[in-house]
Amino acid sequence: MRSLSFHLLVATLAATAIVGAALFALAPRGGGLPYVKATFTPGDAKRAFASEGVTLVVRSRSVVMTTLGNQGDVLEVDAFADRRTVERSGFRDVTIANGRRVPFARDCSSSVPAERWRGNLRVLVDCARVGAAGPTWLRRVERALNRLQPVSARRSSMR
Repeated sequence: MRSLSFHLLVATLAATAIVGAALFALAPRGGGLPYVKATFTPGDAKRAFASEGVTLVVRSRSVVMTTLGNQGDVLEVDAFADRRTVERSGFRDVTIANGRRVPFARDCSSSVPAERWRGNLRVLVDCARVGAAGPTWLRRVERALNRLQPVSARRSSMR
């Protein structure tokens, strides 16, 4: 009987460990920011998107970020502060879909907003709003982000 209890305990602990590992593996990975230092400003974002014919205006400002948007609210462009400041605020890079926290999408194959990062700039494309034009908007975003130059590159080009 003692041996059966021991084996039951071991089986229970193993099952608990497996379930815990599975839940950890399947949990959304929001929160980890892909940059350390803020290298781009809201003005940098405005200039980059203007080259794609997209006018961005300030929607909100805080210590943590400045949010820009375009007419029709297809795009949300967030210029974040240094990583430590953002993490201390409790910011998590996730959205809510069907009542659950989920990572942002990489494409517009669902209604979850698609996300792109370049340094401390994050761009969200409202996939539900753009519908079939999602891939076109994502290409515009990529082209605009590829035009960004960090402050250090701008300074060296002025010399």
